[in-house]
Amino acid sequence: VDGGLKRSSASLSEANSSLPGVIRKSAKKKASLQIYADRIDPVQQLSTDATKYIEDIWTTLIDRSSNNDGVTDDLDYVMVGDKRVLRGKKNYDGTTKYMVDEGKGEELLGKMKEWKQSFLSHIDTNERAAYEAKIPIEIDEVAWTKSVSPKANWSDFTFGHMPLGATQPIFSKFINDIKSSEATVLNYLAGKVGLTEDVVMDKFRVVSAPKKSYIIKGDKYEADIFLSA
Repeated sequence: VDGGLKRSSASLSEANSSLPGVIRKSAKKKASLQIYADRIDPVQQLSTDATKYIEDIWTTLIDRSSNNDGVTDDLDYVMVGDKRVLRGKKNYDGTTKYMVDEGKGEELLGKMKEWKQSFLSHIDTNERAAYEAKIPIEIDEVAWTKSVSPKANWSDFTFGHMPLGATQPIFSKFINDIKSSEATVLNYLAGKVGLTEDVVMDKFRVVSAPKKSYIIKGDKYEADIFLSA
């Protein structure tokens, strides 16, 4: 799952880096279109900052679940054959303590909500309601209330007693949600300025996007699998 998410992430990054130049070029047609080109940098900075925030959490968890010496380095990995593997991949104390007991998970939950609104702020006011569902930052705040074993909150349900290795695709999905949100806004801006040149799609890749970042034993695994240009 994580490998598929990271391949999708690479595709999103490539697309998001190529679109701004086209938007800026098209915005030069009229002075009134410059307002849309001016939104590019804030949108991309938001995506960069949000991605780094999530990556920093993951880096911290790698150390917390290994030797917990305050540094994430080669000592937090072991070689299994010719593969470099997380030393603490089965450790769930680090994730539980940091994400649940110390409140980092609830902080992340709040950040995700803030980021969604920040992305929406770059959509024209009269169109924001229509675009809210198109910004793919979604947090399921209902599932934890229906958990068979009682959970204190979303963080406890998502990260409580979860081995480090099992949380990796969760963070990868969150990063994909950020990059997909960036792509949604950039494509909106591109539509606003109109494109002055034809974009020829000549590279394609299969993308697998899971409906949820976790699956409970006995549940169905669902994913959107599609051809991405």
